[in-house]
Amino acid sequence: MYCQKGGAVWLLLLILENVFMTTKSIFKITIWFALSSLTLSNSASATPQYASVAARYSTTSCTIPCEKSQASDWYFWRDENRVEIRNATQDVGEIWRRDGKKRLSFVYVEPAHKRGIEYNDTDLRMINHKRSWDRLASVVSSAEIEKLSLVGETEILGHKAQRYSGKIDKRTVEVVWIPDLQLTAKVVNIYPDRQVTTEIKSFLTKQDNALATSEDQLSDYALVDFADLGDMETKESMAWLKKATMAPGHDVHEH
Repeated sequence: MYCQKGGAVWLLLLILENVFMTTKSIFKITIWFALSSLTLSNSASATPQYASVAARYSTTSCTIPCEKSQASDWYFWRDENRVEIRNATQDVGEIWRRDGKKRLSFVYVEPAHKRGIEYNDTDLRMINHKRSWDRLASVVSSAEIEKLSLVGETEILGHKAQRYSGKIDKRTVEVVWIPDLQLTAKVVNIYPDRQVTTEIKSFLTKQDNALATSEDQLSDYALVDFADLGDMETKESMAWLKKATMAPGHDVHEH
């Protein structure tokens, strides 16, 4: 049922040469963006330090001339070595961790059912689902921003922000960057035939009733190792695995 197929990657956010999140694929996060004509500020080019962030984003996509659009809201939580992304309905999400050796691990989660699939660094490499931590933690990485030109300044949700713009391949890219948070506030990718916009809507508060999954909560989940999926798929209690089509490396075969 599950195969190690390089093209089988899922979701954000969101997020790959552009940030392209539809309602169904909100978590396909593959954003990978020399030097611009303007010298960037130290805040964009320095080694990133990641403060804790909890925010709500929205991604909108449309076919030019954009008479109709599709929008998806999603949550984003970040600490120095942990990133969690969850769609607004909170029925599917992803948790990324980074250990002391900078190795990544990943958990596909279905919070409503308290279950998920765990992937270690080797699993992610085998299914071609490796990600840049800088990009995961910032939505658009500082390295990508260095390929754009600084065109102005603005303010976003009480934070000073910088505006960058440029053309990459066949798309025009616009980014609003919050230096003190090392976080993307907005990214617009304009292609010849479509436009994809991802932007922060708010920082989360207690009133939003949306919290990151704690490690204690995750320990209560029914978690399956990706490497064990072949053995688990025939168990009646694990029938849900066949329906977890959003999970990386998921591929259904007839036997």
